[in-house]
Amino acid sequence: MVIYPLRVDEATGVLSPNDPLYQPMDPQVGPRHLAMHPNLDIVYFSNEQGCSVSSYRVDQDTGTLGHLQTVSTLPENVGIRNTCSQIQFSADAALLYVPNRGHNSIAGFAVDGEGMLSPAGHAATEAVPSAFGLDPAGRFVFAAGSATNRLASYSIDGQSGALTAGPVYDVGARPMSVLALAL
Repeated sequence: MVIYPLRVDEATGVLSPNDPLYQPMDPQVGPRHLAMHPNLDIVYFSNEQGCSVSSYRVDQDTGTLGHLQTVSTLPENVGIRNTCSQIQFSADAALLYVPNRGHNSIAGFAVDGEGMLSPAGHAATEAVPSAFGLDPAGRFVFAAGSATNRLASYSIDGQSGALTAGPVYDVGARPMSVLALAL
């Protein structure tokens, strides 16, 4: 597995390869989804096979990535088959969430002013949470269990990042995307 940074010509939209061409990765990690910090030059990846989140500082001049941190999405001593799915920030970028498929949980992380992560706990969720979304105000999380055909809702404690379970909804076969909108 590698990450291929590409340069974008902002006038034309044309992509060109970066130099170096790719960011080497441990093949057992498997970066799947990413989230760019809205205020810092840091990108975060949910590592599907590695059951972790890795962060990298983006060098705006060279386009290269410098590894900062890798943190597990699982509690200590969990020995079950697991993969990670998506990754999203809260509205204020103080919290970061990643669902675990297998452990069937949502891992929360506090994000400090330098972009470093510290675990903020886990919330049990529907089986195989393949997709999730946060509301635009950053008060709620919604997680789709593709094995249960249900959508679980949670309120977010704005200080600790802890998730409190709310109602669960039947949504149909294998939900694969969640988008919460303010209407």
